[in-house]
Amino acid sequence: MKLIYSDDHKGHKGAMELRYDKLIPMSENPERMDMIINALSDIGYNDIIEPTNHSLDIAYKIHDPAFVSFLEQAYPLWEKEFGPGGFATAYTFGMRGMAQTPNTSIHSMLSCYTFDVCCPIVAGTWNAIRSAVNVALTGVDLMQQGEKCVFSLCRPPGHHASRDMAGGYCYMNNAAIAAQSHIDHGAERVAILDIDYHHGNGSQAIFYDRNDVLYVSLHARPEDEYPFLMGYASEIGVGNGKGCNLNIPMPIGTTFEVYRDSLKIALQNIIDYDPDLIVLSLGVDTFADDPVGGFKLQSPNFKTIGNLIAELEMPTHFIMEGGYAMEALGKNVGNVVTGFCKLTQ
Repeated sequence: MKLIYSDDHKGHKGAMELRYDKLIPMSENPERMDMIINALSDIGYNDIIEPTNHSLDIAYKIHDPAFVSFLEQAYPLWEKEFGPGGFATAYTFGMRGMAQTPNTSIHSMLSCYTFDVCCPIVAGTWNAIRSAVNVALTGVDLMQQGEKCVFSLCRPPGHHASRDMAGGYCYMNNAAIAAQSHIDHGAERVAILDIDYHHGNGSQAIFYDRNDVLYVSLHARPEDEYPFLMGYASEIGVGNGKGCNLNIPMPIGTTFEVYRDSLKIALQNIIDYDPDLIVLSLGVDTFADDPVGGFKLQSPNFKTIGNLIAELEMPTHFIMEGGYAMEALGKNVGNVVTGFCKLTQ
């Protein structure tokens, strides 16, 4: 399996996040990629491809151009007001009864275009965002050239980012952009399989009224876990997209036996949809010791997950999402890849 990766994400660092009553260093940090790359190298996956630069044309089909412009100019505007250093984050958030159109103030933009305090912006954030998009789109290019499976090691992750809002460590939606690019290159139907611990509210929202992308997510119940307001089983799509959205929420404490049965349901729905390919939003924060997770999966279980996905025998584009248990992160990602490739080679 070819890996697409760039060091350009490394400048996105140094910010803090507010987690309930604590201000702590960001769990989503550059060292995550080091752990993954090193672990994949140790088990023989060394075919690393540098991403090529792509325009934002496809991204503009997924995201509001004004939102993308905000992401690019946010830190320079913040720096102009507060000086260099530190990080930009919202002071207020838009809500019902408040205007949702930003003015020229960086505070107004942050309030309009972010929905939580887990997407701080530093000097290197925009470069990392653009790099992640290039990493995702280069994966599409490689599959167009005949690769059956590739792994886009995107950072920052993307599945919480909607058309015009960033949140949950996510700024632009790499998986959604990849899915759109696959469609633009001739795919009639794409399935996004999201196995991150958290519901991909952004991916769901982007494709909720479309039938050319099936969104399937296994995640913690919104009653228990972030993002709290979306991810219910009752959310099945609207209009042309009705029936093309499947959420399988599970309670905190879910064991692998329960998770495996849910995954089999998800995979059967993908088989029934009969897509041209799968975009796999790969999060391994379902691991028992993940600091932001609550499921009980163990490292060997991730090989089984890879095996089950491989049994579909469909072209698969891996996109990296979450996973924050640093000591086990690389092993868990490597186990998914090993389990998948064992059955596809």
